[in-house]
Amino acid sequence: MSREELYKMKDKVVDDAIKNATLRALDDLPDYFWSISSSSTGKYHPKFSLGDGGLVRHTLFAVEIAVELFNIVTFSNIEKDIIISSLILHDGRKLGNNPKYMDKNHADFQANYLATFWSDLNFNGRDDIIECIRTHMGQWGQVKPRNKVEQFVHTCDYIASRKLYDKYYEEE
Repeated sequence: MSREELYKMKDKVVDDAIKNATLRALDDLPDYFWSISSSSTGKYHPKFSLGDGGLVRHTLFAVEIAVELFNIVTFSNIEKDIIISSLILHDGRKLGNNPKYMDKNHADFQANYLATFWSDLNFNGRDDIIECIRTHMGQWGQVKPRNKVEQFVHTCDYIASRKLYDKYYEEE
């Protein structure tokens, strides 16, 4: 899974303003995003999301979970776009300012970064995306989800981070 596949995920966003803002933010992700593991210790994520490019694989899986769950959970089109954009960008600055370890405050770091980065943009869903990113860590984050959309983003990220997948895909 690659950079190109994550860029294609933005095409699942219908609203042009959200799609363009997501693309702008993808273009601005730090270089490390494309190569780091989803977990610096391997403690909190399944094997498929560890190692080189693991964070990209985790991110893709979280978006794919959301898209699949849209078949059984009802959201408006704008809510779906907010969810997809949020999941694409939620771990965009996972290292924060520390090049060695995942930043436990990375949700706030990324949300605050995007609030500044998008300060010249005014589009429907902007603040919702920022808050979904801020709350994506659920009960383990500094700010807890406050509505159905924020909780759904957290749930998709949580499901994508579960090690239960390892027991079904053990290497031979």
